Amino acid sequence: MNYLAHIYLSDNSQENILGNFLGDFVSKSLEDEFEYSIKQGIYMHKKLDTFTDCHPDFLRSRKRISTINRRLSGVLIDIFYDHFLAKNWDTYSSISLEEYSDNFYNILKSFSYCLPDKLIKRMPFMIEENWLLSYRDINGIKISVERISKRFSNTKHPLVNPIDELINNYESLENDFKCFYPDAIKYANELKINLVK
Repeated sequence: MNYLAHIYLSDNSQENILGNFLGDFVSKSLEDEFEYSIKQGIYMHKKLDTFTDCHPDFLRSRKRISTINRRLSGVLIDIFYDHFLAKNWDTYSSISLEEYSDNFYNILKSFSYCLPDKLIKRMPFMIEENWLLSYRDINGIKISVERISKRFSNTKHPLVNPIDELINNYESLENDFKCFYPDAIKYANELKINLVK
């Protein structure tokens, strides 16, 4: 799962939302620098990643990615699933995606004092370009995967025309997502109950 899915699956506390988002930015050695409620969100993020990586619908989606991009299929599917969540947002939330995104950006700003440097540098672009809302459109996803492509451009396995993977498998990937996400919601709810205990 990518940013939007993790944020959505958090509980309603700002700390848990932030922690679920921070999971991709904080190494294990730095987790203890955060207050307990944020650490719970980071823990939840990692558990959700493990759940996702083993889920049959997610694995089916990964297999839809062409051989040339298969090594990074998990990264692509994470982003593509955020597109389908944003596109079908009204199915999952009574709050508009515009309002939800703005609320999240305000959380980021209010906790800027404790954010990792890597995120502090990225945050102005994320807010200005409204990444979460942009996921709703294919062009927004194209920009997102192009950002990822740059990170891997000098490796042995660069991404090749990654947006074509979404376009060529669109209906099948959306169906996979719609089967997967209710299970993810159920699992997240179980995690929330266990965290309270």
